[in-house]
Amino acid sequence: MMKLNEFEKRLVAHPIRRWFQSKVELPILVSLFKGSPSPTPMVLEIGCGFGHGIPLILEHFKPMQLTAVDIDGDMVEACRQQWQHHPNVMISQADAEQLGFQDNQFDLACNFAVFHHIPQWQKALAQVYRVLRPGGYFLMEDLYRAAICNPLSKRLFDHPQTNRFDHQSLLDELQSCGFEIVNQAHILNLSGMILAQKPRHYLS
Repeated sequence: MMKLNEFEKRLVAHPIRRWFQSKVELPILVSLFKGSPSPTPMVLEIGCGFGHGIPLILEHFKPMQLTAVDIDGDMVEACRQQWQHHPNVMISQADAEQLGFQDNQFDLACNFAVFHHIPQWQKALAQVYRVLRPGGYFLMEDLYRAAICNPLSKRLFDHPQTNRFDHQSLLDELQSCGFEIVNQAHILNLSGMILAQKPRHYLS
């Protein structure tokens, strides 16, 4: 998984980005569920960054334990300092392509625009499927090939430029892993939101 460059770190930490995530993105993502989500015991956030998604997950899903991971040690440390005294939050450094968790451990996994940073994103999807319990959900939003593989994006950001995905290829890979698509939407194939579920009849 590629780390954010300094420009993108400043961008994701900006108050406008935090406001947009809280007031626009999360309400739309939560609306992908059929009715209001019930309290979710074990939640995993992949790519927690500076921890801005943590209070939103706590608010909307009320987990007994939220495990938030990121590959960037500096961001993990900043996140730990902010959340070290919260009894329900655990922060750790991890690579999404090789999640060091047990099979069938989490009830919900969240990705807030992280997978477009992952070179082998197919491996990361398979890891998410593995660590989710039968009936568990994967809630994700991300940026697609057209949004990151263009001259302006390449000038500003450090994103992988090969093996990228669009909305349909992401849906296809999720289903190839074994997920069932519950709800989904995209904006001009530049970005999209998906709610997928690991089937309840899954057998390990």
